[in-house]
Amino acid sequence: MDDIFQILSKLSLIKGKSVLATIIHVEGSAYKKEGSCMLIADDGSQIGLLSAGCLEEDLRWKAEQVFLDGTARIFTYDMKDETDLAWGQGAGCNGILHILLEPINQLLMENLFMLKTCLDEGDSVLQIKQFDNDFNLVSTSFFSEKGKAFGDKCPHSIEVNDFIQSGLMTIENLSPAFIHLFKPKPRLILFGAGEDAKPLVHIADYIGFHVILCDWRPSHCNKANFPNAHTIIQGFPQEIYEKIKLTQHDFVVIMSHHFQRDKEFLSLIKNDKLSFLGILGPKKRTVRLLGGGDIPQWISSPVGMDIGSKGAEEIAISIVAEMIKVLRKRTTVGSP
Repeated sequence: MDDIFQILSKLSLIKGKSVLATIIHVEGSAYKKEGSCMLIADDGSQIGLLSAGCLEEDLRWKAEQVFLDGTARIFTYDMKDETDLAWGQGAGCNGILHILLEPINQLLMENLFMLKTCLDEGDSVLQIKQFDNDFNLVSTSFFSEKGKAFGDKCPHSIEVNDFIQSGLMTIENLSPAFIHLFKPKPRLILFGAGEDAKPLVHIADYIGFHVILCDWRPSHCNKANFPNAHTIIQGFPQEIYEKIKLTQHDFVVIMSHHFQRDKEFLSLIKNDKLSFLGILGPKKRTVRLLGGGDIPQWISSPVGMDIGSKGAEEIAISIVAEMIKVLRKRTTVGSP
């Protein structure tokens, strides 16, 4: 997932000076794309990566310059040359990266905390970094999907949903701007708190999903058994369904191994628009859960990419891999 979540979660722990490094433009291919960011602290520590390790040491040195004068700067790295003296060092990045380094002053710190609040509330936020014609950073503005605006005042109206791709562009023929849309962590609603759910919860959390674990058995569904679950909901399917309030951005996996409970939960959600719906177990079982007929194409059954997985850990990897594939395409599934 985006490095911004790691940065925002640890921002309050950073003492002393720090610099936010953001990829604002990529020419060719690169390990990370526009909008990727990392934090560099003056004690030499860092959060996140912008490359496969090729650039970070030099970025720390360049951050020292930003620490000294407190001025944001753009640095360019040509990763195409594969000689030993070049940045690419044969790593195969084959692109040119333009990276903005900006000091995290009090105002930016406040804006980042506000960004965290919005994302935690499930609110997408559009960030606009405006430059002058010499590419000096002039202002940073934020606009949330729910109508919040913070940061510097933007001289024009913004529709958050008009922007999908990140990168440098012009707005209303003004000077160049870097645009990036921060999206909340995708939610994984997992129905079933059996032993085989443990590696799935752990891996999904590590990858960056907001995991909501649901089950009717308190002895199974609890924080002691699932310390990586962000939310625990104990209850029967109807109670759970009323609490989670599904959206088209959600991922759902059904794996309680209890046929009647799975059937009841599936009957409640099968008409909702979702990003992903997967059901553990063979196709014949899913057909029975649906009451017969063909399995709709938008239901993943059996859930998980076909990698020949065996055991709970490998099955969990296959499920997360399939969810990542869907996440990158970001389409909505569900009955018409």
